Amino acid sequence: MNWKLYKNWKLLLLGILLSSNHCRNSTDLDNVSQSLLLAGILGNCISLDDCFDRFAQTSDEGASLQVFNENGTLIYSRKSILEFDTIKPIASGSKWVTAIVAMRAIQSASCNTGGALTLNRTTGDVLGWTGAKGTITLRQLLAFTSGLNAGGGNGSGQAACISSLPLGASASQKDVCINQIRDQSTGTPGLLFQYNSNHMAVAQRMMEVSCNKTWDTLFRDLVATPLAWPSTVKWTGNFRVGEETDGSLAGAYGLSISAQAYSGMLKALVNPNGDAMTISGTNVPGFLTSANAREILADQYENATIGYSQFSAFGYRWRYGLGNWRYCTVTDVPSECDKDLISHSIGINGFFPWVDKNRKYMAILAVNNLGRRNGLNLLPASATSLFFSETIRPRIHEILR
Repeated sequence: MNWKLYKNWKLLLLGILLSSNHCRNSTDLDNVSQSLLLAGILGNCISLDDCFDRFAQTSDEGASLQVFNENGTLIYSRKSILEFDTIKPIASGSKWVTAIVAMRAIQSASCNTGGALTLNRTTGDVLGWTGAKGTITLRQLLAFTSGLNAGGGNGSGQAACISSLPLGASASQKDVCINQIRDQSTGTPGLLFQYNSNHMAVAQRMMEVSCNKTWDTLFRDLVATPLAWPSTVKWTGNFRVGEETDGSLAGAYGLSISAQAYSGMLKALVNPNGDAMTISGTNVPGFLTSANAREILADQYENATIGYSQFSAFGYRWRYGLGNWRYCTVTDVPSECDKDLISHSIGINGFFPWVDKNRKYMAILAVNNLGRRNGLNLLPASATSLFFSETIRPRIHEILR
């Protein structure tokens, strides 16, 4: 663990909280929530249970934590209100699932419209795009290096059509959306990492066309059914009540799932044989090939540099795999990073799954912190979860030993 960054972030978080407090009217401030938040993430804890209980005090709807070894055996669990099988939106935790659907599609060898689907297939091959944007590969889309920036800029936004697709959107409606993404983008493929939802929307459409199936069918056939996930695990483009939309292009954020179900998929990334696990705990042999599991976790920057990363402001120079962040002490040398690597796909609501291939375990922190207590007016929920994970990782390592 990078203890210097760990201590610096602790000070940075305190500064954020204090500046937030200073800028708000005292009549608007929830003092109880503020004190709970400070105690939960800045106070010392004496055990893993105590650490979790302090963190859970900061949650809006409860929290749960599960830790599994590489064989899928549960080695630690604790919850507060939130059940392990409760289905909730996971925000950017969806990105890892999208990458795994892609790898499962490649493994199936049935996605071959116009040629076999591979990570190096281009938008020109599959979607008929021309010019530089026709050279964008599926790999670049899943790694956010495709040059499809948000509205011509470097930020983390997305084309409005992704979340406004009507339920059961037609192929032509999806094509109109991805063509809008193409036409508004000004980036050069392969040069910059830019964290936004547009990349994965185009990746999903590439898979639909190549496999001649809708995204929902691909997801069900390749992941949900083999892992025995219930039908209530689903994609949507918009989570607001009464405004549910089609999730066919929302692979960057649109999945609702339980921590219990998600953990079975994660097992395939840490298990040496690529075995996954159903929701009831049954083994699913060879869900991913070992090579494809490694590919998902590998550094995918190639020649790209960081154009936009929401974590750079915190001093982290994290790089990216396929649908997941690569957090390590030495970020600029992939071979060195691999020696001390945490792979994760954190959501803005605080949902935080991670894999440690070296120590051979996986963990899922389930939480949905987008409400009043731990909302953006106090501290980003993702930052709270990240700090909590850094606090408890040494204690998890003690259990493993």
